[in-house]
Amino acid sequence: MASTLASGSETDGARARVSDVGFWAGYWKSLKPLAVEEPIDVWVHRPLAYLLARALLPTPVSPNLVTMISIVFGLVGGVSLFSSFAWHMQVGGAAIFLSAIFDCADGQLARMRGTSSVFGRMLDGAADLVVSVAAVGGGIWVIWSKFHEPLWLGVAVLGVCAATAVTGSFHTGMYDHYKNVYLRFTSPTFKEGEDYEAALERYRANKEKRGVFAKLAWPIYLFYVKSQADYVHGFDPNTSARLNLFPAYSEENAAIYEKHAGRLMRVWRSWFGFGSLVFGIALFSALNLLEWYMVVRLVVLNGVFYGYLRPRQRRASAAAFGEMGLRLPDQG
Repeated sequence: MASTLASGSETDGARARVSDVGFWAGYWKSLKPLAVEEPIDVWVHRPLAYLLARALLPTPVSPNLVTMISIVFGLVGGVSLFSSFAWHMQVGGAAIFLSAIFDCADGQLARMRGTSSVFGRMLDGAADLVVSVAAVGGGIWVIWSKFHEPLWLGVAVLGVCAATAVTGSFHTGMYDHYKNVYLRFTSPTFKEGEDYEAALERYRANKEKRGVFAKLAWPIYLFYVKSQADYVHGFDPNTSARLNLFPAYSEENAAIYEKHAGRLMRVWRSWFGFGSLVFGIALFSALNLLEWYMVVRLVVLNGVFYGYLRPRQRRASAAAFGEMGLRLPDQG
């Protein structure tokens, strides 16, 4: 099992590194490249998460423990939405919001300590899936509870909610994919994500050495990576989910990909990431207006997703991979 406590040498070294820079300079250094960071994370979730990470920096608390706390808050939020006690909607919204803050803090703490790991990123991805199921499931229950009579209306509402939930998972999955592709091509140092084949190989290689948390996280993670790759192939056959087969960074490829796909990346990160989804659920839960958020995501965001992004992203991927002279096994 990956330790939930950091060693004394790690925390001492991290304190020394962070103390060498100013407070806000340290904040910007704790982020991913801004070209892929969601605005709602940069300006809302991550500043609060940075305060938390700074407070945890001198402690033995590990990023993996922070991730697990994020899961707990997400589950509390989902259970609150399913409940009927006084202010349960506001409690649910607050818990989901806190889950997002802890979800951001785990990676920031790892980057501040210089201890980012493949397992940590895998656990974080599994946590996102668990939290989204809890929050979205609770939201569907709230909406159905308001509009379940007569029977035909209740059935219709469940259908609309299911469509919104499924397409919402497509939104966040495709943002995650194009974020990973963008980083592979444009960043000389920052890489995220792996393809299903590499993940499965890692899973089989260390199968006997896992603790309880790893045993729980692995099936969730493999399901997510496989589902994402399957949807990628239908959404955009000109891109590739074989991230581990991408060539090493080069300035030429970085310029090519930025030229063709940079503008679309700004749309992806602004509206379709996990942070945006969770913030919307938290806010509209607190306002007890989740049905309106469902309408926005189903109508407006799906209109942008299928009507604007998909055709343009397909053209951008074809142009970028074609100009780089790159063709990978899973491309159409």
